[in-house]
Amino acid sequence: MAATADRVLGVLDLFSGDQAEWTVEEAADALQLPVSTAYRYFRSLSKSELIVAYAAGRYVLGPAIIQLDRQLRLNDPFITAAQPEMARLAAVIGGNAVVMLARLYHDKVICVHQEEVGTLGGVSYQRGRPMPLDRGAASKVILANINAKMMRGLPGLTQGQASSDQRPVDPDLRARLRQIRQQGFAVTEGEIDEGKRGIAVPVFRADQSLEGSLSLVMEQSRPDQAATIEALINARKAIEATIAIRATIIPADTCEYE
Repeated sequence: MAATADRVLGVLDLFSGDQAEWTVEEAADALQLPVSTAYRYFRSLSKSELIVAYAAGRYVLGPAIIQLDRQLRLNDPFITAAQPEMARLAAVIGGNAVVMLARLYHDKVICVHQEEVGTLGGVSYQRGRPMPLDRGAASKVILANINAKMMRGLPGLTQGQASSDQRPVDPDLRARLRQIRQQGFAVTEGEIDEGKRGIAVPVFRADQSLEGSLSLVMEQSRPDQAATIEALINARKAIEATIAIRATIIPADTCEYE
C-alpha cells in the first residue's frame, strides 16, 4: 500500500516549472509505469482535484493544491511563528530588502514565506521555488547545520564514484560550511543574483534539531551589514522562542490512545 501511495505521489512530483502539464502516456514513460497503471493514478488524483484535465488529455495541477497551500500558510508552525517577526524585521531593516524563510526540500532548499520591504526586485529566491543546496546564504546556513550523514546523502555535494553515503563531502565546501556553523550566520555576495547580498541564520526547534533558515536579501552596496546581522539574529531568537512555547502546549482533550 505504501509503495502504491509513493508512486501516486510521484506523479505529482512530475508537475514542475520545467514541465507544468502532462499526459498519462508521458507520465507513464517518465515513471516507467504501464499506461494502465498511470491511468489509475491520474484518475485518483483527478478525483481529489489535485490535478485537472484542461485540454485533449493534458493535465495540470488542480485547485486542491491551492487549498493545501492556504492551510500551510495558516497552520504551519514554522511559518506562523515566523510571520510576525519577519514583518517586524522588514520594518526595522527598511530600504529595499526581502526577508525569507526557507526549509530543506528533498535535495534542494525551498522558500516557504517572504516579507518584502521597498522595491528590491530581481530576487531569484521566491516562495515555492526550489533552489540549489550549495549556493546562496539561505541554503548554505541550512547545509552548515545538518548532520554529516544527511549531508553525505545529498547529491552534488560529494566527490568520487562510490555511493553517496560513502563519498566525502567536497573539502572546500566543508571548510566554508564549518566557518558558517561556528560564526552562526552566512553571508554571500552576488552568489545567486548579481548585485545582491544574502545574509542568513539557522532556526532550530526546541530539541535543537534544524527547522530551516531565516534570511535577508538586499543590495550588495548597503553598508550596515553588522546591524543587519544583529537584527536577523534577534528575529531568529524570537521565532525559536515561539516555536519552543508552542511545542510545550498540549491540548487538554488530546491523549495518545483512545
